Amino acid sequence: MAKPGESIVKGFLEGKGLTVIKIPEGEKKTVDFEVYSAAGLVFYLEEKTLDFTPPAWKDIDPVYNAIAKHVREAGKQFKSVNPERIVPNVLAFTNRNPARDINYLFGALTGHVITAGGKMRRLHRPGGMESDPPLINLYLWFDDEQLSGHIWAENDPDTETKLAAVLGLE
Repeated sequence: MAKPGESIVKGFLEGKGLTVIKIPEGEKKTVDFEVYSAAGLVFYLEEKTLDFTPPAWKDIDPVYNAIAKHVREAGKQFKSVNPERIVPNVLAFTNRNPARDINYLFGALTGHVITAGGKMRRLHRPGGMESDPPLINLYLWFDDEQLSGHIWAENDPDTETKLAAVLGLE
């Protein structure tokens, strides 16, 4: 049976006319899906769900560390399946906490947050994010069962153009 987050992401991708194939879990680390268009394999996708976590008043919000941990895990999964990035690697987060948004992903990836007043503030580097890129081209963020944002991981115009076209991203 599919996990709720995987079902949400799969439904979104199929709504874009893509074919989404679940990769069976085995002894070796793998990602959740292969995603195809009529032209063939478009990208690999790993889905991570962020469940509700209570706020932490003294320390860094635990969601930053949870996101960082998921990014590290996904990086290892992509490395075992597509280390040369023959096709792009996409990491999708399904957020189940209405008090969180894509800014938490931005904070976990960069170590910075944007305050309500629009200023950039430094966080302690959450969860020991490594300086090595984790082989991820694009991060998708789902709230309320819908795509609510995305973050490009690197400046690769060809990959961005192709993924943006197939996913309907602006």
